[in-house]
Amino acid sequence: MFSRYAVNDGKIRVMSVDPSTTNMGVSIIDVDVIKDVKPKLIYSNTIFGEQVKFDIPEQFDDTINGTGVLARTYGLARALKSIANIYEPDVAICEDNFLGVSPGTFKQLIQAVALLREACNKAERPLHLSYVLPKLAKATVGADFSGTQKEDVKIGVMAYENLDANGIDLSQLDEHSIDSVAIGLYQAEIILIDWKTGLRI
Repeated sequence: MFSRYAVNDGKIRVMSVDPSTTNMGVSIIDVDVIKDVKPKLIYSNTIFGEQVKFDIPEQFDDTINGTGVLARTYGLARALKSIANIYEPDVAICEDNFLGVSPGTFKQLIQAVALLREACNKAERPLHLSYVLPKLAKATVGADFSGTQKEDVKIGVMAYENLDANGIDLSQLDEHSIDSVAIGLYQAEIILIDWKTGLRI
């Protein structure tokens, strides 16, 4: 039977994304399905939309008479494609769309995630972008409870015992990067469960 995951030297590389129309958290985690070692954090960073808002195609350029949301979204998607080309992940996962402060914001987030999915599809090694509900990623690090604050996710990631931070100082990551780590840990747990129980297709 074929695994749903590509395996390179026993490792499955996960790219996890915390999306938004302003800034985007991205992490890369290596999951070893052969050796009994902790998933290893390879990269974690926040991409700031204002810094990637350049050379925007006309159909995405709303910087002159608009909010710049579409231009930032395009720039963030382009940055994600570059990260995928550099780190060559085997799987990609993104926080699912959720209703934010307004229906308008929700619609913008849907468009942002659609562009991220397209960026993954057009990477040098095309990727399917899967989704996880925010509460499931938070639950992975013990931060899914009533009144959860952004800081609770960071506390949960830092206390998560089954992660090799690989010298990366988790305390210095901002909320976007930390959220992307939590999302990646959710995917890592799913991968390890699949391999241990033989639930592969």
